Amino acid sequence: MVTTELAPGPAAPSTGHAAQPGPDGRQPGALRRLLPAIAGHSGAFWATLAANLVGQLATAGAAVLGAWLLGRAVTGDPTPVDVVAAVLGGLVAVIAAATWWEMLVSHDLAYRVLADLRLRVYDAITRIAPGGLAGRRSGDLTTVALSDVETLEWLFAHTIAQLLTATVVLTAGTLFAASIDPWLPAVVLPLAGLITVVPWLLRRHADRHGTRVRAATASMTADIVDTVQGLRELTVFGAMDRQRAHLAARTRQLGRAQRANAARAGLETALIDALLAVAGVGGLLVVADGVGTGRLDPALAPIAVVLAGTVLGPAAQVALLLKQAGVLRAAADRIDALLRAPAPVTAPTAPLPAPAGGEVAFDDVHFGYLPGRPVLSGVSFTIRPGETVALVGASGVGKSTCVHLLLRYADPTAGRITVGGVDLRDLADTDLRRTVTVVPQDVHLLPGSIADNIRLGRPDATDTDLRRAAGTAQVSAFADDLPRGLETPVGERGGALSGGQRARVAVARALLTEAPILVLDEAVANLDARTERDLAEALDAARAGRTTLVIAHRLSTIMRADRVVMLDAGRVVADGTFEDLRDRQPLAGLLADQLSVHRHAPHP
Repeated sequence: MVTTELAPGPAAPSTGHAAQPGPDGRQPGALRRLLPAIAGHSGAFWATLAANLVGQLATAGAAVLGAWLLGRAVTGDPTPVDVVAAVLGGLVAVIAAATWWEMLVSHDLAYRVLADLRLRVYDAITRIAPGGLAGRRSGDLTTVALSDVETLEWLFAHTIAQLLTATVVLTAGTLFAASIDPWLPAVVLPLAGLITVVPWLLRRHADRHGTRVRAATASMTADIVDTVQGLRELTVFGAMDRQRAHLAARTRQLGRAQRANAARAGLETALIDALLAVAGVGGLLVVADGVGTGRLDPALAPIAVVLAGTVLGPAAQVALLLKQAGVLRAAADRIDALLRAPAPVTAPTAPLPAPAGGEVAFDDVHFGYLPGRPVLSGVSFTIRPGETVALVGASGVGKSTCVHLLLRYADPTAGRITVGGVDLRDLADTDLRRTVTVVPQDVHLLPGSIADNIRLGRPDATDTDLRRAAGTAQVSAFADDLPRGLETPVGERGGALSGGQRARVAVARALLTEAPILVLDEAVANLDARTERDLAEALDAARAGRTTLVIAHRLSTIMRADRVVMLDAGRVVADGTFEDLRDRQPLAGLLADQLSVHRHAPHP
């Protein structure tokens, strides 16, 4: 399955403020911690609250006025029908306007808050990437950023203001009912309270079901993303039937979680409806008893019945809103966990200016992804400005780890790495990205044109600078033959280009940044021999004045370096020119097969 394309990350350091999970592994208070997101949109929130309150009070007022009119008609008391009809018409107009306005402002509030929350999620991903995302599936991150955030629309649009309004209406209805017949709230109010308690009693089940629904949704989404990204491999290896069966199993798993959640929600609804029925019957019996004993004026009986509904209606609304709390809390937990994830590196409190020089120095660097399992053990070497150093060694000896530390995806556990004499930990991230740029072996291109992808690290570059970088990286050699030239779309993940073409775009992108330090992670691995030679010659010119670190396996790449630094078991075991080391172990053993072909070849 596809995960984010990252190296393993170190164990995340404790931030000292993360909430401790409960017995079920949940982070307490995640939903509450997201509520302050409304603070930045207080005007829209108060407008939502006012519109909802006006609509609810107007609805209650119209019902009470209608009941009063009915009571007057039953008792034969004279009634100004024209006036009452006009007032009722006005209340209906108010209800319609308030409902429309509440729907508008509540959703405007919700979508504004969700936009802010989604940006916070993106910022969190940026803050902890790439080391802090190790092992996380890209589809799962997509679910958090899209589906989980979207789920909270119900919270911000339909829950918070409605709960506050329901409390006000319930309180007003209770006081009004008590003024007509004290026995009415005495009977109805306890049952109304019990209605609101039902979701609380089933909260543990709601949380468990909500967590399962969100987890199953995330798993299925991640698998769908993996399937789409791996369609070529699945087709080539005849694995589509197995993958479809896997997706069908994921769908069934989600269906089971949703059915369990729906069954619990149905039970809540049934209990709430039953309590509503009991409370309604109880209210009618109180009214009938009041009229029969003379305690209640018959003309007020319809009003008393309506007021009983005014007390029960908000209670039922609160219960129905709380019924969604399990799924909301589950989505909030997943979002909150990402927002609170500690960054693998700490930004400097007082960053130093970016260095003018490009010397890179690894000074007794130690590092391990897991405790007790070091990857680098006292690595030291220096790359002087304008020098090209090939970092070589067998797979797993720490070459890529050196690159990740130089790019500050993580910090050394001991020792330090300096650029121009400045410790990387003292550089602001923006200065570091302007100082060090990389051409990875596995190139990822974003949707857009070739020019858009070259401009990724320097969007304000002029067309002249763009064409110069494209020419140096041999991009123009194939782009000039395309109908739209550099404006040709690259397709999703660069699928419209070959591997070699994507590599050249990546080289052009790095050159355009004009960073003084260039890292090439086997950048010519996907190129044919002729293109490799042309690009290598171009890079020779581009490396002038640049400090260049090359992760190298190919003999042709190693031979072009000014020096070769060889790693083995996380240590530097050789450091010198290729000519000095070519016949010495361990480099000779590592390159035995290639040397047999190139031993008598002239040096380029």
